[in-house]
Amino acid sequence: LMFKKKPEALLLVFDKPGCHGIWMLGMRFPIDLVFVDSEKRVVDVFEGIKPVSWNPRTWKIYKPRKPVKYALELPEGSVKNAKNPQVLIRDLLISSLKLKT
Repeated sequence: LMFKKKPEALLLVFDKPGCHGIWMLGMRFPIDLVFVDSEKRVVDVFEGIKPVSWNPRTWKIYKPRKPVKYALELPEGSVKNAKNPQVLIRDLLISSLKLKT
């Protein structure tokens, strides 16, 4: 979502499971970030992550506690506003993976 002008959902699929980091450099809006393992279980959720400036002292890398295969970047508030965040995340993950195959 770097350099995009408006938020949208983005699924990142990593080649191998790992503790892959995500940072907010170049982002223009806050997002929710969900890390999902290869069994499609939610490992970590970060809500309302704010963009950072070009000053390296403001940079933060968000990493999951356990190895993951996927990261979902969602518009800010998607997780909080969902009636059932687990179902929202599962459905987004499944629909995104179907589009990639």
